[in-house]
Amino acid sequence: MAVKPIRIVIITSPDQLEQDWINRLSQEPDVESVERIGSISAGVGFVQQNRPDVVIIDRELEQTEQIIRDIFINVPGTLCIALARSPDVATLRRLVAAGARDIVGRPIDYAELTHSLRSLVSTELDRRTQLMIPSAATHNHTRGKLVVVAAPKGGVGTTVVAANLAVALRRLSGGKVALVDFDLQFGDVAVHLNLVPKYTLQDLLPRSEEIDDAMLDRVMQSHASGVSVLLAPDAPEFAGQVTTEQVNRLLDSLCNRYSYVVCDTWTLIDELTEQLMQRADELLVVATPEVPALRNARNFLERTHEQQLTNGRISFVLNRFPSVNGVSIQDVEKHLRHRVDATIPSEGKFVTESVNRGVPVVSSFPKSWVAQSLLKLAAYVSGDDVVPITLSNDPDAAAARTEHGTPGSGERRGILGMLRGQA
Repeated sequence: MAVKPIRIVIITSPDQLEQDWINRLSQEPDVESVERIGSISAGVGFVQQNRPDVVIIDRELEQTEQIIRDIFINVPGTLCIALARSPDVATLRRLVAAGARDIVGRPIDYAELTHSLRSLVSTELDRRTQLMIPSAATHNHTRGKLVVVAAPKGGVGTTVVAANLAVALRRLSGGKVALVDFDLQFGDVAVHLNLVPKYTLQDLLPRSEEIDDAMLDRVMQSHASGVSVLLAPDAPEFAGQVTTEQVNRLLDSLCNRYSYVVCDTWTLIDELTEQLMQRADELLVVATPEVPALRNARNFLERTHEQQLTNGRISFVLNRFPSVNGVSIQDVEKHLRHRVDATIPSEGKFVTESVNRGVPVVSSFPKSWVAQSLLKLAAYVSGDDVVPITLSNDPDAAAARTEHGTPGSGERRGILGMLRGQA
């Protein structure tokens, strides 16, 4: 029996984070912590940085094998347990060869799982004692990823995307996530998360040279999801007092302390927005399938490329799609001269209720199509090899990208004509 509490990380699918056996495991008296991670790349990164005692992998066989191999190579002191459905001899050999210490069959026998867990930890502890191997509790520091959500037209859902993305990244990665509202005049992240502003950017930016852990702990507001939030100023006139030097120092402080820093921005492409874009590791450009939004998005993307306004990856997010009859992804891409990287469906009932309640849709309606699409976007941002495009609520139909538009081709010529006319 292990003499110290066990730290566990579970890497599973985004829709399997609330399985009963996971909830039960977190209640075990000798378990110190259970981190649930729904992103492969974020999960492996989290394990490398935090070095838990045990990782339980519950993914498809090929993914499980690769995860185990990566952990075994980079964090050999962490024990891996694989979950597999009716594992045959060939499967057992593959997983053991990759570095798995045990394989537990599905459906899960909870008693078998906990016995395996405790037995492996106890054996490993004895081995370390005999060989005098240190437990390697030191954490590797890695700089956090800066994600900027932008749109050249208001009303397309940037705050919905930014707020839900931050919560989803926290849910999938298990890492520390910060959400910053850089809409300095009329930011409403506080409304989307049902937070009452205590401190804002107005309290932090003028003292950016003095930022330390104590100051951030006081100014950043903690959301129920675990996301730390830095809200927009109460006074719109403060926007004119912000300097790029202050913003750079703030971003450095946050990226040194958080795994992900998500920034919501306003539609004005000013010096501040350009600075955020320049620093971004991931720039998400959001638009809806309407002529004004797509026209502005095209101009925005062209300017971004021509003037090299960002060094990070540019991803175009088509929100509220499908919603317009007769418009396909190919129509939008042809107009934009840029690929559509992700789609968020039009499910106004869920989104409107979540905004009015101040509870992100990924938390309030986690099984909805829109929530699953946002979780998939978070997995994409975290580095997983996923295609966050879903044109149907049917999981089988949503798995692959289609070349067909949505029904109603009678309107197709009209909207395409308007797009050409706005080019």
